[in-house]
Amino acid sequence: MSKNPKLAMVEQYMRALTEHDMAAITDLYADDATVEDPVGSEPLSGKDAIIRFYEVAFSSGISARLDGPVRIAANHAVFPFVVELNPGNGEMRIDVIDQFTFNDDNKVVAMKAFWGEENMTTP
Repeated sequence: MSKNPKLAMVEQYMRALTEHDMAAITDLYADDATVEDPVGSEPLSGKDAIIRFYEVAFSSGISARLDGPVRIAANHAVFPFVVELNPGNGEMRIDVIDQFTFNDDNKVVAMKAFWGEENMTTP
C-alpha cells in the first residue's frame, strides 16, 4: 500500500524545516496559500510572503521533529511537533500543533500553527 500523500507532505515539511530546504517548502504550498503562525497573528497570504516567513525561521537555526502521530481527516492533517531554535544566545524549544488544509493536488492551501508563550521553553 502506498503512503498517504498528505502524510508524505507532513514528512517533507519536517525535513525541510530541519534541512532549511526552501525548494521543499515552496513545493509544499499552493500559490494562493495562507499561513497563520501562530494562530491569532496576521495571516500571511501568497508564496512570496510565506517564503519570507521561512527565510526568517531558517536564519534562526530552526530544526523540527514530530512529537506524536499525524492525524489525517478529509483534506486536513494535524500534527504535534517540536521546533528548536538556536539564535546564538541559547536554545529555545516550542511545542507546536500544526494544521494543514490541502487542495485536490495535495498542496497546502492553509497552514495554522497553534502555540503560545506557555509552549516556549529554554533549557
